[in-house]
Amino acid sequence: MTSLRYCPVCFNEAPQEDRICSFCKIDIPMWSRSMPYSSRLIHALNNPHSEVRMGAILSLGERGDIDAARPLADCALHWPTDVVQGLEIVRAIGLIPPSPERKDALGRLIFHPSRPVRRAAEMTLRDLGATLRPKNPEV
Repeated sequence: MTSLRYCPVCFNEAPQEDRICSFCKIDIPMWSRSMPYSSRLIHALNNPHSEVRMGAILSLGERGDIDAARPLADCALHWPTDVVQGLEIVRAIGLIPPSPERKDALGRLIFHPSRPVRRAAEMTLRDLGATLRPKNPEV
């Protein structure tokens, strides 16, 4: 029986022993070695499996990488029905050091379709001392 894994680039299933993804033709081990860890985590926010996204969200929050702020907000807006994920994204963005990117990402989430996520983003902005309410962004 062949064990399966997901290609980290296109997220299609591939046999564990395949080095080259049969869908996107990427050399999986080479891609993993050449891509910085934080970039791989940001890319994983697009994974169709919520548990993979959640792992990336948790890791990005702990890393506090400013470059992750916008992709995290994009993830929350792309998966609006996953409220638990959205709340964790707000928490993760709140752990990012003070920056315009952090404020912008939280500002975008105050327009999230889910009320709990909107409220969490508003409270986090307030707790972080943000005074201006951003304009409604194009999503």
